[in-house]
Amino acid sequence: MLRRFPISQSVRLLSSSRIAFQQAKTGSEKVISSCPAGTVLNLQIKKSGKEPVALEDHEYPEWLWSVLDEDAQLKMLQKDPLKLRRKQLRTSNRQKIKQNNFLSEI
Repeated sequence: MLRRFPISQSVRLLSSSRIAFQQAKTGSEKVISSCPAGTVLNLQIKKSGKEPVALEDHEYPEWLWSVLDEDAQLKMLQKDPLKLRRKQLRTSNRQKIKQNNFLSEI
C-alpha cells in the first residue's frame, strides 16, 4: 500500500535529499541520510517479514554513500578495465536495440 505524503512534506523530503547529495558531491560535509534513524521504510517484500527500519548513518557501509556519485563510480570502474568494458558494451547494445526497435516500427 502506497503512503501518500502532503505536498509540502514530500517537497521537503526531496529538497533535503538533494541538498545531502550536493554536499556529498562537493565533499564539504559528510553525507547524511534523508531518513532519520528508526523510520519505517515501507520496503517489506515478504509477507512474513518485518518492515525494515532506517539505521544510524554510521551503521551503513561506507561504499553506500558513493553509489550515486558518478565520479566515484568512474574511479572504481577505471580500477577494473574488464568491468568498464562490460559496462560500455551493455550501453552500446542497449542503444543498438533501441535503434533497431525504432526502425522496425517505421
